Amino acid sequence: MNGKAMPGMRGVFLQFIIHYLILLAVTSCIGGYVYSRSFDKEKRDVIESGIDRLEQSMALLDVRLNEVRSVATQIALDAGLSRLISAKLPYSGEDYYAMKEISERLATYKLSNRLIREVIVYLDEGTFISSVHTTASAEDFYGKVISMGGLTYDEWREQLLRDYQYAAYFPESSLVLGGREHRVVSYVQTVPIGALNTYKGAIVVLLDARELSALLTGAVDPGQGAVQVIAADGTVVTGFGQEGLRGELSALPSDGRGYAERVEGGARLLDLHVRSTANGWTYMATVPRSVISDQLAPVRNLYLSTMLVTLLAGLAIAIILSYRSSRPVDRIMRKLVAGFGEQAAVPERSVSAWRYLDGTIGDLLANREALRRDLDRQAEVARATFLERLLRGGFSKDSEVETVRVHMGLDLAGEAFHAVAAEVRSFEPEQPLTPDMIRQLELARVLLQESCESELPYSMRIYPLDERRTVLLIGLTTAQTATFRDRLEAVAAVLSARLEEALGLELALGIGNACDRLIRIRNSFDEALEALEQAAAGESVYYADLRQQRQDFYYPTDVETRLIHLVKAGDTAEVQAILEELRQRNTGAVRLPSAMTTQLAYQMKGTGVKLRKSIEVDEETASRLERQLEALVEQRSAAALLEQGTALFLELTELARSRQSGQKDHWREKLVTLMAARYRDDDLSLSRIAEELGIKEKYVSQLFKEQLGESFTQHLERLRMDEARTLLGDPEVPVQDISRLCGYAAPNTFYKAFKRYYGVSPTVYRQQSMAGSSADQPR
Repeated sequence: MNGKAMPGMRGVFLQFIIHYLILLAVTSCIGGYVYSRSFDKEKRDVIESGIDRLEQSMALLDVRLNEVRSVATQIALDAGLSRLISAKLPYSGEDYYAMKEISERLATYKLSNRLIREVIVYLDEGTFISSVHTTASAEDFYGKVISMGGLTYDEWREQLLRDYQYAAYFPESSLVLGGREHRVVSYVQTVPIGALNTYKGAIVVLLDARELSALLTGAVDPGQGAVQVIAADGTVVTGFGQEGLRGELSALPSDGRGYAERVEGGARLLDLHVRSTANGWTYMATVPRSVISDQLAPVRNLYLSTMLVTLLAGLAIAIILSYRSSRPVDRIMRKLVAGFGEQAAVPERSVSAWRYLDGTIGDLLANREALRRDLDRQAEVARATFLERLLRGGFSKDSEVETVRVHMGLDLAGEAFHAVAAEVRSFEPEQPLTPDMIRQLELARVLLQESCESELPYSMRIYPLDERRTVLLIGLTTAQTATFRDRLEAVAAVLSARLEEALGLELALGIGNACDRLIRIRNSFDEALEALEQAAAGESVYYADLRQQRQDFYYPTDVETRLIHLVKAGDTAEVQAILEELRQRNTGAVRLPSAMTTQLAYQMKGTGVKLRKSIEVDEETASRLERQLEALVEQRSAAALLEQGTALFLELTELARSRQSGQKDHWREKLVTLMAARYRDDDLSLSRIAEELGIKEKYVSQLFKEQLGESFTQHLERLRMDEARTLLGDPEVPVQDISRLCGYAAPNTFYKAFKRYYGVSPTVYRQQSMAGSSADQPR
């Protein structure tokens, strides 16, 4: 041993620990440097990707705003509007119909662009035209049906007509439309365009702030930051996200795109911005710097994991040097792997095992949780969209409603359906909402949902309308209908007491009539809202108990549009259902004034004129329909008007259905004749058939399936195979000639098609036929 003592176990272990600590220090320094560089790179990536997304949102919004500007220009240049500008009596004569036509076009423009909440034409004589109301006196209409930002009529009129406005935007403000509050951005265009000192009015396009925010959500997650759209003069047009994060335009660089860093309330923030060349607006997204740190969590975890693995590896080596055995470590690692439910063998080195456990499994669990949250969030959004569409009458057939309901997994079924509108009211109803009140209203909604779900044993869905109002969609069986009212009132009484005791709030209910099909729940919903308006705090009002004189007739644009589509489709049952709905809503528990009956008659006549022009009939039928249309406006009572209108629309439905039946027979005959004449052509195709018929290729394919019960390819092959079988019965005709005579350019193609169709080759088929054997039947 050369006089040297052999180191003991403790010395060997201490020497290893010293070397291990040095290695750990070096590794820590390297890891810190890598993390620092990774943070800088991630910061650059976050900034660049955030600016790119902001530019994409800006480009998309610029396109949609350009569409809005185009809509306003089309309205401003409308010939009917030009005549109305100079009209002295806009509510009489031909000008009345011109205003009605403009109102219908405004409704069309609103449907063509989801940004548009409402379109209004206001002329300084007091003429007010919108898609909500055909015609109305501005002073009577404003404040009752619509109001802007809490402005009085005179203040609103002064804002519109004080100066000449060309493509002007007003910042986001509140809009009260039909008793419901919305957030909108106003686009104003003075008319006539170019009349700087002699303008007569203005076109106001109200843009839905929620839709604007939806176009900007790609730039930043609303829960992590804020987005603002700032005009050139520094006015904030719209925005969303965390209020405390929003920055100022003056703090941004002057270039077209970039970012700036600032400190707000001890938090370090990044302000990303891009500037639109179309209108000079600045789009600014504010993101906390902590978001970058969160995105670097995997790198940080990897660094810490590496340190932990290094420590464990050093201890394992020390144990190996001390005890000359790795079995204890091996057993420990196997237990750890088995604890995570894995069946794979333990890696040879403990370092790999720890990386596997800390990296792969951690990533899988994190990804699974994120995916689950995304799916839950998307499912809730889809269910809310379905309920919203159902309540506004967006479905035309029961089968559509049932298919979507089952797909969404909504338990909403029964023999009768009710809509119940619930509103939470405070003792000071005129007091504006504050953060504390909003929290109280949220607690009240939770209590409402818990009480209804636990105390009402019905098939039910709860849908929030706004901060104060909630609608309950309830499905009842026949047995539950008899006790529904008593059960609902009992639950409402208990819930009202809980709300008053816990939060100092009161509950009002409006209950609509029962409907026998879910597609008609929109009627019960409208009735529930109407009943809710009559309900005092702590009271439940049933629409069936109301007896009132309507100040307006019921014939909304969406019902008219649905009626037109169903008449053209020849759907008699659904047309009868809509006409019965109109009769109930206009003559059931209400009484229409004679003036409203006359306006309803003209509306129904307009619908009949549209349908009459779209259905081809002979002169005698056309003359009879014209007389029926004129007879509508001669009716003096709503009941007689609806009876006459029902007969007219059902006759139009039958005419449309007869015309569709004749067209089907016509197309079937044309398809059979054309295919019989062309199936021998080797270049015959669906596009060629469509060209000869003069219709689209997609429609031709649909005609084959509907009229002949098979696709174009199946029909063509059947004709060619029938011809081939006939020709094979003549032994004088060569098989090669048969392929050409049946429309196949290449014999090989014919052989393959024949064998696929009959199960044998053409030669074998001929031999069997000559021998007296029966040919195989087509598969």
